[in-house]
Amino acid sequence: MAKKLSLEAKVGAFVVLSFLGLGVIATTLEPLKFKRGISEKHYYIKFKNVAGLEKDAPVRVAGVTVGKVIGIKVKENSAIVEIIFLKPVKLYKDASARIETMGLMGEKYVELNPGSPLNPELPSGAVIEKTQDSPSIDELISALYETIEKFNNALITPNGENRLAVIMDKISQLTSHIDKAVNNLNGMMEENRKTIKEVLENALVLSSTLKEELPQIMDNVNSLTTQLSEIAVENRQDIRETIVSLREVSERAPKIAEKIDKLTSQIQKLLNEENLQNIQEITKNLKSTSKEFKELLTKVNEGKGTIGKLFNDETLYKNLSKTTETLGKVADKFQTTKTFIGFRGDVNTRTGDTRGILSLKILPAEDHYYLLEVVGDSQGKVDKKDYYITYDGTTERREEIVKNYKTEFTLQYAKVFNDKWLHPGSKFVLRGGLKESTGGIGLDYIYNDKYMIFSDVWDAGRKELDGKTIPPHLRIGLRYNLNKNWYLYFGGDELLYHKYRGFFVGTGVLFGDDDLKYLLGSIPGGIK
Repeated sequence: MAKKLSLEAKVGAFVVLSFLGLGVIATTLEPLKFKRGISEKHYYIKFKNVAGLEKDAPVRVAGVTVGKVIGIKVKENSAIVEIIFLKPVKLYKDASARIETMGLMGEKYVELNPGSPLNPELPSGAVIEKTQDSPSIDELISALYETIEKFNNALITPNGENRLAVIMDKISQLTSHIDKAVNNLNGMMEENRKTIKEVLENALVLSSTLKEELPQIMDNVNSLTTQLSEIAVENRQDIRETIVSLREVSERAPKIAEKIDKLTSQIQKLLNEENLQNIQEITKNLKSTSKEFKELLTKVNEGKGTIGKLFNDETLYKNLSKTTETLGKVADKFQTTKTFIGFRGDVNTRTGDTRGILSLKILPAEDHYYLLEVVGDSQGKVDKKDYYITYDGTTERREEIVKNYKTEFTLQYAKVFNDKWLHPGSKFVLRGGLKESTGGIGLDYIYNDKYMIFSDVWDAGRKELDGKTIPPHLRIGLRYNLNKNWYLYFGGDELLYHKYRGFFVGTGVLFGDDDLKYLLGSIPGGIK
């Protein structure tokens, strides 16, 4: 009977059999694990240079790893790279490949462009010949060295001088000339300061004189037109008869002159020949002339003829009266029109964008005004630019989103309404027109002389840098007048768009018609 195995022998045999089983399982399952995700498709890529590309390097499409390099060989002075896909990917006839680097000094990999689905599919085993080689680090360093060498040579003149030193010397000379020119200009301004001051004084005196005497002049004009109108009414009939008479006289004047000439000639004959028959003819002509004068005076008294009809036309009289009335209204409108010039600036505390506005406000009446502004905005405007690119016979349309920083303009008409409901004595202002070179409207509420609530919405249909349409620009704020000229304002900006929404704060100054004389008078040695 065989001897039974010891416990140690049994344990040893079990361990050996366990390792053998694990080895069989590992060699059986591991290939299946890799084969499960591998596509049967493989391709060849023809490169001129694959320096740094190793076997098992990744193959990527749009940055996603889809396969790997399984072989690299040389054929006819070109490198043939064999790749296999780990994921299902379709390549088309216009597919292309290039060698890229992960970062500056990272490993190299193959980046594929599958091509257009409109072309036939590329079969497995085909060669991709449309490739792009990436320059090696050595080539880049060599090119950089050559560029530096050329730059150094360009800095040396044929005479051996340093071009930068020559340029700096010329800049220094130019600066010296500019300083001299500025000094000369300052000297000229200093020499002619008295003349300039006298010109400004004369201009201000003339402006003050016109402002003081213009109302009296306009009153005199109104009085004169009124008196002319009254004289025309009172003596209308006499003027008509006089003009008719003048008209008839002018029409008869040639005939009268002709007859006077004949009369003179006959008198001469009478004096020379003492012919009685001529005297009779002269008497007859005198009677005829007297008769024509009598008929002429009768027509003048009766108001007949073209001029008589013109004076009998009531339309002429009405037009003259309307013209006189219109001149009076224009004079009154000129006296009541007010003009305000100002500047203000603010900043969006979230985006840091600043805005500067030069404004002109013309107030012809208390119930409406016109607003003109020139705006400089650091936020800019986004525009879309279309262009076309032709590649391999195919034309594609591309869009480019650009940001422009241009001077913008505001031109609005404002209507003022009295508040009869919320706070009697306050006013609503409704504005509309051009706002920063786009359509826009505004609504203001003037509570009193110190406080005003304002709001504006404009620039509908604007776009972001990515081409996406964003809501219009909405701004609501409160203005506080520190005094007659200076004011502060603040509020919410870009309230309809979360990306730019923030708080803005700013200050401004406003000058009226009477402020110029005050400002000039405040200058030392200025106009008193």
